[in-house]
Amino acid sequence: MDVTFSVRDDGQVDALIGPELPVFQEALNDSVSSLPPRGAPGNGPSTYWIDHAENGVLSAQRTGDGRPFTWGNTTVLRLQGDTVVASYDYAEPDEPGDEVPLADFLALLAEWRIQVMECASIAKQPLPETYRRNPAPTG
Repeated sequence: MDVTFSVRDDGQVDALIGPELPVFQEALNDSVSSLPPRGAPGNGPSTYWIDHAENGVLSAQRTGDGRPFTWGNTTVLRLQGDTVVASYDYAEPDEPGDEVPLADFLALLAEWRIQVMECASIAKQPLPETYRRNPAPTG
């Protein structure tokens, strides 16, 4: 899977995977992203949701849990075997989503984290609270 990264004017870092996986691209924007959670301190982008996705998928791999390991406003990501499946949360159960091998997903997250940390290290102001999501539930 080819991944490129782009930096927005405000400092957010987007992972771009191309048009062949539109639902997966939407899930990266909606369920993961480099936008900090609501109320998080610090300047620039954040690895919070990237780390949350990585921890969630690794936990799902350990436990065999097929429920979504992360979600956004309209998308969910779940692990099925060694494949990460992105789908819309309103999709029918038999409606296919986009699939990416787990190893490729983990590699994408690792590179994204590096890109975000580089941008955050030079950021001079926090990103606006607009569009931030509440932190993930704990426990």
